[in-house]
Amino acid sequence: SMKFNFDGKEYDSEKLSDNGKICLARLQNIKTKKDSLTLEFSELNVIEKHYADELRKNLPKEDKEKQQWITL
Repeated sequence: SMKFNFDGKEYDSEKLSDNGKICLARLQNIKTKKDSLTLEFSELNVIEKHYADELRKNLPKEDKEKQQWITL
């Protein structure tokens, strides 16, 4: 038996129908996956920023004369 909160109320999993137990298990699984994806997304943002910063440092230097010509 396990207590769980749903829609602001506490329930006992043992009192659920078989279908209710399946739904509860699926929802718990979905929450776990969403939490994991949220963390992975945050980590990807950090890595993306790192590589963008590294790329900026490694861009070829523009030719001053050419740059002036383009801006005229």
